Amino acid sequence: MKADYILKSSAVFTGKGDKPFPGGVAVKGNKIVRVLDAGELDSYEADKVLDYGDRLIMPGFVDAHVHYFMGAISASEHMCTDIAESTSEANCVEIMKKYAAEHPDEKRILGVGWFPANWNDAPLPSKKSLDEAFPDKPAYLIAADVHTFWLNTKALEESGITPDMKPRSGSVGVDENGELTGLLFEPDAFAPAMVKVQDFDRDKMIEINEAFLKHIAECGVTSISEMSGDPYDDAVFDKYCAVRDMEEQGKLTARMHIYTELAGYTDFSKAKEWQSELYSEKLRLNGVKGFIDGVTSTFTGLLLEPYSDNPETKGVGVPNIPYEDMREYVIAANKAGLPVRLHCIADGSVRMALDLYEASREANGDVNVSNTIEHIENIHPDDIPRFAELGVIPSMQPYHLTLDFLEKPRRIGEERCRWEWPHRSLMDAGATLAFGTDYPVVDFNPYPSIYAAVTRLDDEGKPASTNPEECISLAETLKAYTAGGAAAYGRDDIGVLEEGKLADIIVVSSNLFDLKPEEILSCETVMTMFDGEIVYEK
Repeated sequence: MKADYILKSSAVFTGKGDKPFPGGVAVKGNKIVRVLDAGELDSYEADKVLDYGDRLIMPGFVDAHVHYFMGAISASEHMCTDIAESTSEANCVEIMKKYAAEHPDEKRILGVGWFPANWNDAPLPSKKSLDEAFPDKPAYLIAADVHTFWLNTKALEESGITPDMKPRSGSVGVDENGELTGLLFEPDAFAPAMVKVQDFDRDKMIEINEAFLKHIAECGVTSISEMSGDPYDDAVFDKYCAVRDMEEQGKLTARMHIYTELAGYTDFSKAKEWQSELYSEKLRLNGVKGFIDGVTSTFTGLLLEPYSDNPETKGVGVPNIPYEDMREYVIAANKAGLPVRLHCIADGSVRMALDLYEASREANGDVNVSNTIEHIENIHPDDIPRFAELGVIPSMQPYHLTLDFLEKPRRIGEERCRWEWPHRSLMDAGATLAFGTDYPVVDFNPYPSIYAAVTRLDDEGKPASTNPEECISLAETLKAYTAGGAAAYGRDDIGVLEEGKLADIIVVSSNLFDLKPEEILSCETVMTMFDGEIVYEK
């Protein structure tokens, strides 16, 4: 059989072994028809033979945790990301004022990336500074971890936020006089504001999506997700259908896996109805998403013991939604055949999620779904073996180590930091790691995340954690970023280079296995093949 393409190199990493080898990959249509060793290359025919020398051929990256729609806007000119470098509230506002002056036609001022740990743990900001800077236009500034919104008065009014609002989880910030502070904590509280942030007309959203997908392809990422846990309303379904339109037009260049809302539901007939219309090789409603806690940066992460720097905080023992309610939701979702993905930052939420999945297994039997726990920024060591025992996938973001290093030792103390981002311990206990970025928290570029997992260092080579023994090998990291992500999405047709798998293949600028760890940071993707078609070449 004659192939459409043969991609050949002295370094082919299939994801099945631990080392690359000389050879190639034959592709016909949208599938891999053969993985070739060096001796077979001259005997196999193809319309196009592409020789990549000593550059690494490997599976396309499978980013296991993406907020696609929010990410698309963050990657566009319609949102300022420079505030990620801000060092104080005042500095952040000045950056936004410069952005606003350069974008006078924007109907809202949007920014993402401010982070309390980067402000030397200064007090959280308030609407006052934004009102002074933007008295006549709504301003929405989103924290780097996308768990806190900071609004001015115009934005609060436009979003319908009132001091007496009682979200199901999270909270609306009010001061001692009962007046809105401008802060909204956690997704249920800032949901009305998120609607406004994503309020673009259809033509503009298509333009934003097309540019975003180009960036994703440039990074070598071929599978992504929409992990926001959207509610079941017509506007949300229309948003998904816009992506389906792009798929039908041949413009969808990454496989998208959608996760809708978990909390509040024991009847998932709407999710199943949507799934019947959105389930292809490229676009599928894949499961449901829930939030057990928030983030440790604003003391909303659920800990087993008090915060080291705030022992009176409510973060101990208070999940977003009570265990008994979440138990009903998780059991019902799994019974409906829907995988569940649970946001869990801290050791208390991780334990609760494992308990929920154990209860689901007891109620439903060994259901064939890919349940995951997202983030796992710290864990109690007693819970590490439970992932493999329960078949739960730890879905983690290694570059978050660098983002949070200034915060974690203060928030949870050195002793608990021994178990922050415990990649090595989870793998040694038999768990299947899935890696991603949590974009827009971290850029899609996978190479800094690979470097962080392999070294536990920041970009300047300084320790990014207190537990360097949790580093993992390059091969283990690449597998977590490919086959591990595929496992999180419940897919066995992507993630490795093997006969019969879908042809999602990339070429890296160098053979990663020949590099010093710090050289990984300067690598880039030079070719991305998606579904058997080359969608990016440098």
